[in-house]
Amino acid sequence: MDVIEVRTKIKEIISNITSIPVDQIEDGASFRDDLDLDSLSLLEIGVDVDYAFKLGVPEERLQQLATVQDTVDLVLSHKAAQAVGA
Repeated sequence: MDVIEVRTKIKEIISNITSIPVDQIEDGASFRDDLDLDSLSLLEIGVDVDYAFKLGVPEERLQQLATVQDTVDLVLSHKAAQAVGA
């Protein structure tokens, strides 16, 4: 999975939870400030991203995500680590 596919999937997950159209979700968008998400929505996004990409990331780490790009970076770094460990 390349960076574009990861970014697109993450934006789709965010859109499904928030009803914000995918094309209105910017890469650098802050979940709290720009997208106005509450902690429950953030948790749901984190859990859905973790499940969709089969990451196995601790919940505490998911709660630290602040932007769309943070989430993309997390997925890519875990996927790279999984590939090395495979």
